Amino acid sequence: MEFAKHFNKFVFRPTRATIFAIVAALNTGLAMATVFSAYGGIFDPGKVVIAALMAMMFPGFIIASLIFLIADLVFWRKAAVVMALGLVASLPPIINFSPINLDHTELTEAQRQRSFTFLTYNVLHFWDFRGNVPGLSRNATIDYILATDADIVSLQEVEFLKSWPLWRITPEQIDELSSRYPYRMVNASYQLTLLSKYPFEFVDLHLPERIQRRFACFRIKIGNHTVHLFNVHLESIGLTPRDKELYQGLFDKAPGSEKALRRELTLVKTQLVSKLAKAFAERSEQAHAIRNAIDSIGGNFIVAGDFNDIPDCYAVRTIMGEDMTDAYAQNALGPTITYHGNKFYFRIDHVLYKGDFNCVDLERGSSPSSDHYPFLGTFVFDDNKP
Repeated sequence: MEFAKHFNKFVFRPTRATIFAIVAALNTGLAMATVFSAYGGIFDPGKVVIAALMAMMFPGFIIASLIFLIADLVFWRKAAVVMALGLVASLPPIINFSPINLDHTELTEAQRQRSFTFLTYNVLHFWDFRGNVPGLSRNATIDYILATDADIVSLQEVEFLKSWPLWRITPEQIDELSSRYPYRMVNASYQLTLLSKYPFEFVDLHLPERIQRRFACFRIKIGNHTVHLFNVHLESIGLTPRDKELYQGLFDKAPGSEKALRRELTLVKTQLVSKLAKAFAERSEQAHAIRNAIDSIGGNFIVAGDFNDIPDCYAVRTIMGEDMTDAYAQNALGPTITYHGNKFYFRIDHVLYKGDFNCVDLERGSSPSSDHYPFLGTFVFDDNKP
């Protein structure tokens, strides 16, 4: 018995210390990765690609950190300190990703008189993402736009506005849009469209075509106020059907062997990651051009549309600068996605603004007819705001 007692001390004490060291190392590594992914958008992806890639994985790191934290609290409370510190350090990006806004603003009559509604929507060329829907006689996306009755409608991926039987765009729908929105502009080259109840003019920024093709600037006159709007569709990843099939395959079925797994991961690295890196760099250049225009023009601005990138990414941070507000982070409750195609579930559509007005409500629509979900916002001018 005496021998067994000494043997247990000799064997299990080092083992316990080793286990704690491993647990501590795992917690520290995950906490550091979470913090790095939370602030990955600070780094220019043209120089530090890994930071942008880590930022895309931020939601996964949050979930993993919470799981580790709960396990630590149950089995090894000392280790929980490191994980808790990592989550606290990542709190601002966490709140941007998953806001906590419990109140809802009810507008007074005076505020309604000073308000306008704004819709941004990537409409997928008015194709129906669901395919052929039996019994559908009108284009579902256009019907959704008409149902919102937004004062300003900013659309991406639009080449034309005319009746088209193949896509169920009826003459009646086009007539309704024309009647509802007397001020319209369709830029077929950039696939960017603006429909408005207020008069506006296009602002030529005299930028190189390769940059300018991803956004359009408009000057809108709303009563006594002027608002500049950037309708953006920043650089996409440009995935081919084969790329999308490869990505979906990672989730749909497990590779048959370790060799097959390594082969698929290599393909992901060479095909997907390289395209992501190229898109990151191009969005960075486009974001700097937008920010420079904002600083040059000044005044009220809305920058909205399909950014093809996540909250707190480098492009969003660059455009926001120190004076713009993320309307979703300001108004929403919990996380959301705006892109739902090909199992890429991210919030890549954003509404940013600054000026003598406030966004008092922002709702994500649930219309499934496009591969994007829209954002519908309500803005109120503050005549006392400098």
